[in-house]
This record gives sequence, structure tokens and C-alpha cells, in this order.
Amino acid sequence: MAVRSEILGGISLRFIDVMIGVILGLGFQWWPNFTELWQYIAFIFVYLDITDYWIDYSPSLRKFPPKREVDILIDMAIMFSIFLYIYSTQLTITYFLYSYILFNIFDIIWLGRAYLEYSPSNADSLFLKAWILFNGIEIIYTLGIVFLAMWGPTTALIAISIFIALRVITRILASLMYKRVYFF
Repeated sequence: MAVRSEILGGISLRFIDVMIGVILGLGFQWWPNFTELWQYIAFIFVYLDITDYWIDYSPSLRKFPPKREVDILIDMAIMFSIFLYIYSTQLTITYFLYSYILFNIFDIIWLGRAYLEYSPSNADSLFLKAWILFNGIEIIYTLGIVFLAMWGPTTALIAISIFIALRVITRILASLMYKRVYFF
């Protein structure tokens, strides 16, 4: 079983590294499609956010490699949602926010899989629990921003500003919770 996990983990890690590069590379072709300030801001933020995610995800994938083929499918779903997350910057603010929610849902599934399959130690358990908790919080406040953007007096620029501010705050709080802060 350990050999199978190592093989699937190696496949998954190489796949993720290539896919992140492809997704980030494809994203640059959409820059000329932007027409509004919020799209430029969202695009730059998404690049930083995806890079930050990859910094945590890649070592986590080494530590908690997939054990079954379905786990590889979860990785593919995450890559699809990351692609959608960056692609949605050229659409509407609500589409953008919904794509972020989808990304968090797949990430919670991945984190839950790692937690259940590996029964991690204290530090690893804290890391997984922190991200499950904060992904849930991010889904809730992002739904609130969707509500404001669709039915409130909120412009797309205000909505993206609120989203980025809350996302940075939750990222810092999650990092402090598991005692690892990147980029600070």
C-alpha cells in the first residue's frame, strides 16, 4: 500500500506542478479582455493567491499523497477550480466569487481526505483543521459578498476590495493558528 501511495503521490505532485504552471501561463492571455478596474485587481490578487496556495499545497501533497485513484480526481477538481478562479476574472464579480467558493469546497474535500486517511500528528492535524475551518469561514463570507454584489448597493470594485481584505485577514489568521506565516 505504501508503494502505491508513493506512486500515486509522485504522479499527483508532478501533475499539480505542471497544471499550476499551465493555468498561470494561460491566464496571461486573458489580460487584454479586461475592461474594468476590478478585473485587473482580481487578476493580480488571484495570481498571488494561487501562488500562496501552491506553497502550502505542494508540501501537503508530499506529506499526504493520494492513496486511491479517486484522490487524484480530487486533485484534478482542485486544478479545474483554480483554472475557473483565474478565468472568472474576465467575467462578472458574482461568477468570480462563486468560482472561489467552488475552489474552497474542493479544498475542504481534499483536506478532509488527508485528515481521515492519515490520522495526522498534532502539528499536521492543526494545519488541516485550521484550513478546513478557515475555508468554511471563507465560503460563508464570500456568499455574503455575493449577496451584496447582486442585491445590495455594492459595486464590483467595492465587492472585490472587501473580498481581498477578508481573504488576507483569514489567510493571516489561519497561518497564525498553525504557526506558519509565508510572505510576512
